[in-house]
Amino acid sequence: MGTKWTEEQQKVIDLRNRNMLVSAAAGSGKTAVLVERIIKMITDKDAPVDIDRLLVVTFTNAAAAEMRERVSSAIEKKLEEDPKDSMLQRQLTLIHNAQITTIHSFCLYVIRNNFHVIDLDPGFRVADEGELKLMKSDIAEGLLEDCYEEGREEFYHFIECYSPGKTDSGIEELILQLYQFSMSYPWPEEWLENCKKAYEADSLADIGESVWMKKLLEHAGLILADAKQSIRSGRELSLTPDGPYMYEDAWNSDEELLDAIMRSTTYSEYYEAFAKLEYAKLSGKKDPGVSQYKREAAKNMRDGVKDSLKSLKNQYFSQSPSQMLENIRNAGAAVNELIDLTLEFSKRFSQKKMEKNLVDFNDLEHFALKILVDENGGDPVPTAVAEDLSGYFSEIMIDEYQDSNFVQEMILTSVSKAARGIFNIFMVGDVKQSIYKFRLARPELFMEKYENYSQDDSDHQRIDLHKNFRSRCQVLDGINFIFYQIMGRTLGNIEYDKDSALYNGAVFPEGSPEELLDTELLLVDLNPEDLEETDEEYTSREIEAKAVAKRIKELVAENSDFRVLDKKTGAYRKCRYSDIVILLRTVSGWGDTFAEILMSADIPAYTGSQTGYFSTIEIRTILALLNVIDNPIQDIPLAAVLKSPIVGLSTEELAIIKSTYPGSNLYDGALRYSMFAELGETEAEKGKQEESGSAGSDMLTEISNSELAGKLSKFFEQLDEFRRLVPYTGIHDLIWIILEKTGYGSYVAAMPGGEQRKANVDMLVEKAIVFESASYRGLFNFVRYIEQLQKYDVDFGEAGTISENENTVRIMSIHKSKGLEFPVVFVSGLGKRFNRQDARSRLVLHPDLGVGADFIDPELRVKSPTLIKKAMQQQIDLENMGEELRVLYVALTRAKEKLIMTGAVKKIEDKISSFAQVLVQPETRIPFSRLSKAQTFLEWIIPALMRHRSFGEILESLELPSGNGHSLCGDNSKFSIKLISIEEVIGQEVMDQFMRETTREDLMNWDADVIYRKEAREKLEERLGYQYPFSSEAGIHTKMSVSELKKIGQNIDDELTEQFYEEPPLEPLIPRFIEEKEEAGGTERGTAYHKILQYLELPKISSRESLEENLNQLIAKGRFTEETGSLVKYDSLFRFASSPLGSRMRQADLRDELYREQPFVIGIEAKEMNPEFTSDELILIQGIIDAYFEEDGQLVVADYKTDRVRIFGKDAEEELKRRYKIQLDYYQKALEQLTGKKVKEKIIYSFDLQKEIVI
Repeated sequence: MGTKWTEEQQKVIDLRNRNMLVSAAAGSGKTAVLVERIIKMITDKDAPVDIDRLLVVTFTNAAAAEMRERVSSAIEKKLEEDPKDSMLQRQLTLIHNAQITTIHSFCLYVIRNNFHVIDLDPGFRVADEGELKLMKSDIAEGLLEDCYEEGREEFYHFIECYSPGKTDSGIEELILQLYQFSMSYPWPEEWLENCKKAYEADSLADIGESVWMKKLLEHAGLILADAKQSIRSGRELSLTPDGPYMYEDAWNSDEELLDAIMRSTTYSEYYEAFAKLEYAKLSGKKDPGVSQYKREAAKNMRDGVKDSLKSLKNQYFSQSPSQMLENIRNAGAAVNELIDLTLEFSKRFSQKKMEKNLVDFNDLEHFALKILVDENGGDPVPTAVAEDLSGYFSEIMIDEYQDSNFVQEMILTSVSKAARGIFNIFMVGDVKQSIYKFRLARPELFMEKYENYSQDDSDHQRIDLHKNFRSRCQVLDGINFIFYQIMGRTLGNIEYDKDSALYNGAVFPEGSPEELLDTELLLVDLNPEDLEETDEEYTSREIEAKAVAKRIKELVAENSDFRVLDKKTGAYRKCRYSDIVILLRTVSGWGDTFAEILMSADIPAYTGSQTGYFSTIEIRTILALLNVIDNPIQDIPLAAVLKSPIVGLSTEELAIIKSTYPGSNLYDGALRYSMFAELGETEAEKGKQEESGSAGSDMLTEISNSELAGKLSKFFEQLDEFRRLVPYTGIHDLIWIILEKTGYGSYVAAMPGGEQRKANVDMLVEKAIVFESASYRGLFNFVRYIEQLQKYDVDFGEAGTISENENTVRIMSIHKSKGLEFPVVFVSGLGKRFNRQDARSRLVLHPDLGVGADFIDPELRVKSPTLIKKAMQQQIDLENMGEELRVLYVALTRAKEKLIMTGAVKKIEDKISSFAQVLVQPETRIPFSRLSKAQTFLEWIIPALMRHRSFGEILESLELPSGNGHSLCGDNSKFSIKLISIEEVIGQEVMDQFMRETTREDLMNWDADVIYRKEAREKLEERLGYQYPFSSEAGIHTKMSVSELKKIGQNIDDELTEQFYEEPPLEPLIPRFIEEKEEAGGTERGTAYHKILQYLELPKISSRESLEENLNQLIAKGRFTEETGSLVKYDSLFRFASSPLGSRMRQADLRDELYREQPFVIGIEAKEMNPEFTSDELILIQGIIDAYFEEDGQLVVADYKTDRVRIFGKDAEEELKRRYKIQLDYYQKALEQLTGKKVKEKIIYSFDLQKEIVI
């Protein structure tokens, strides 16, 4: 039975020949609908469209891969129903060429096929992020040096204004920040030049026409309108029964004052109106019939209005018009110089990338735009290339449209048929989930169409998908209740109304008791008075994490009635840790704290941190050693290495070195001290006295000099060895050598969290490989590369080591959770203050308003923000808060069955009381003035929930009126709201600690000589004395790879081992800095050969040209990258294809009897592995066979080898046989066991020897 689509979903699937915007709420099945639309288009009986004629664009590689997989699976499923359908067969073939892709991949496709249009070298590569950081820093530094040499007056004035410190690092950052920001525009240079105009106004009339002034007055209008609504609400409250009726005259006077201000249309008029602002006094009349609460509420409302107007005046209208204009003009000189520097930086950066034949992600978009769009003097038109593509693509489909920017919009519009008056753009997204402002996404693009497209049948049609098929109604009702009150057009970009609310579409059978499904709010009261002296060390994060841990324990407890619907079985089961996720606004600084607290409570927890990589001890130690190898005369990294397990010096031993040679740097002192190892004891003592006199002699006698000198001597021998390797060894190889020679790799693996630490080290090796493929070379530049990554906070995050199936609580950022769903969601850290840094920096940037700067007079040492900057700060603040609101929406909508919000607040009772006005304001939407002042998520959530009936008990305890009289009180939503004291959180831990201490004390006082129970003692001694009969086999893993078995089984004497694997002698090679390109490492090259041979279509290979053609086709299909292809020698591949083995494999491929990269797992008894083992225990052996094929009912195994053999002739062949015989034997055993067929031949093909070797 097929999927039953809703009416709206069916429209999205069926409607054609129009521009369509689909506003798809969270959990509305937009991906499934989009896939179904594609399937319907390619299987349409009347007008079928080939899959490669659709351009489907999304914004992550993972989303593109998922979309391609879904479409491919849907085609295969339909083929199962009708295997002879030629149209479906054709689509399954074309799917590999389909443009289901990211915007950057599509841009790359456009550039690679049209590079000649913009005169771009076709051999370009996309640069690594770290490489770009290094390059930008070098260029910015060089630019400033050149400007200092030129000595221009404008430059020095700019430096005096914006670089009062000792270095120009701040200036470099300003240039890079402005450059990066400008790149989100189609024509960055034009945007930068336009930014100058704001500071070149000649009159107040010019300023009045500016975009920033219009935004400023628009915001002022919002504040004034909100104040007027508060005045009306206050007057209504005053005129209610037992209300303070005597305040009516004051309210009327206030409204007249406000109306006078609101009649203003220019800055000058606003300035004059605020200057005349004077309030009437409230009546002091006494009347015992007036409610004291209502009297105080009315006063508070009026004070709130007065505070809003005072704040508005101070923020915008405190300067006279003439002074405001003068400050803007004076600030213009420095702004213009910054813009000119940025333009020059952009020019130099582009030139440097061209020299190195590099492009970055910004280039991908702008080069594609240049190919597709002719600027045409400000009236852009599609180019001939764009017209060709628009003729090719039947429809443009854009997923996650709310995250588009102007450049992407223009690119995709250019390849549509819009220029011909044909409408074929399909856009789907949800503006409420636009949370990528930091990537310069423009949700305004979505909203412009949302507001202008018709919901009726038309060329520009909007369809709303309301129903949520993910979550329980309890989750959805709670989200709706909150967001009806806090999200609106002015804050959040969209009016949260019946058109944008969530409607239940999921069906859940009865399971957990209803009350256990209520949405929860856990508020931890951080009242310092509740903290015992010993508890004060707890941070607010730790206390909140402990409250979360306690709630998790309750959910998964054996006696808990809470149940989760298992999506695999369709039945309810107990809640597991893996059902639970904790979402945080930021994982940095929070994730580790939560993970530690949870694990201390015996709750398995994992945080896939995106930061902290460079701060891990193992990475810091390796980087310190690399620094020392590059330049040993660096005290800090050298001290780190000496004190690390690599050398193992103690703090006292470091002090001895320093006190022995107080005038030397650490390197010289340690090197001289190491020489004692080569002297006799008497000569060593004599040498010490000569060097240091009596200084430190007492400490010197405490530790064996020979022992310390021996440690240092051994280290310096290793250091010399590593330094000799640098000129001809790749960085990644050098790291492996360091790990092996020092034993630090094994040490790291044996540390607590060894698996994670080993993964971190492996990641460093991978990053070294990436660095070596870039344009910089050598250890010195690698050290700089890492320094730049650390400087600009480009952190890799710790390597991931957890699988999706592990029973552990996930801790992740809200951004990372987007698009995912979880049975139980904790949204925590809701009391964390919003980050408003980008509105508080020295220079503020806004895509529409330009550059906001201060007026600075270096001589008078005066600085004040210009009105332009104030307007931008306010606009950025508003947009950031709208983004925070959308982030909250994304977080809450991840929950399927249970939503729990948590936050910690100081003096929670005072906080709740400060929101009391919302209880007497009748409107559903909380006033803008209240929402815009919020500093945390809780300052939105608490006022909203105060109007819910579940908050009644808390309000009553605080002697506040309940929200029962509010229209929202009867809402269907259900909440469980709980205030938690610190005592509740920490009290249980104190009890647990007491029990642990009691047990410890009992054990410490235990008398081992007293026989409490003779029989028990004898039984215990018997058990403790037990000898395991298979101790010789205890180290065998229950699952091993073939390569591990190969090492176990090789019995080579030490002399022979040294002969074959000794380090190569130093050779006078060409220095790397004058080489054109570094040769890839052996592992990298071997991987490339195996990857290509996995997909190489042998029947098509008849010549070297046909080989190249086939490889290019495979690259185009995405089987492997161009970089992979560049690592192999085409001649060697062709020789393989032409060899007897290659010919046999070709024939087998034609018979469909060739199998490549075949994984296997078999079981063998331990005693089969080694004669010394006696156990029959089954050991699982896993591996991957490069290739095997069938001939005459028997099998032939083929194994490719790319390693080099340093001996020649028959000896070389014998060496390869000796190395790999065990491996091939296991392949034979696996194939014969799994297929039941005999392996008649085992062949190694050596690409180094260019021949096949039969074993």
